[in-house]
Amino acid sequence: MQNTTDKIRHHEMTAEWVDDEQGRVIMLTQSADGYHEPNSVLVNPWQLRAVCEQYGLIASDAQAARTIAMLTRRLLVLRDRIDHLGDYLTNQSDHDHANLDYELTYIVATAEIADEFCADLPGAQPQTTVRRPAPAPAPANLSVKPSAKPAAEQASLL
Repeated sequence: MQNTTDKIRHHEMTAEWVDDEQGRVIMLTQSADGYHEPNSVLVNPWQLRAVCEQYGLIASDAQAARTIAMLTRRLLVLRDRIDHLGDYLTNQSDHDHANLDYELTYIVATAEIADEFCADLPGAQPQTTVRRPAPAPAPANLSVKPSAKPAAEQASLL
């Protein structure tokens, strides 16, 4: 329970707990310009919360739950797509003809970050299956032999 001497002062406004015939309420007092008496209003804490939620100053529990659920879904979808791309690069792409070392390193690191972001989500299990494959063997040294005949000249288009 709050102590009745607790006060919050912010600029020209003071908020404090007071006992009213209806129970404990918050008294908001706005100081005047020095010529008039200060103005005060008694507000039930639930009324103050409802006003703050209505104007987006604080999130309601239902609103916060919806936002958390939406962000959870989005993170899980993103993690699944990163995992799918990593699986493709690791198992389906052409490592024999292309050097994908950078891409594979990047996707593995990104998948690990996605797992970390999803680690504390309710019901989420670590999922990343992306692992860096063993390096492909170096291609055989192919030497280019000069052609015996020069290439035929092409007709000019001009």
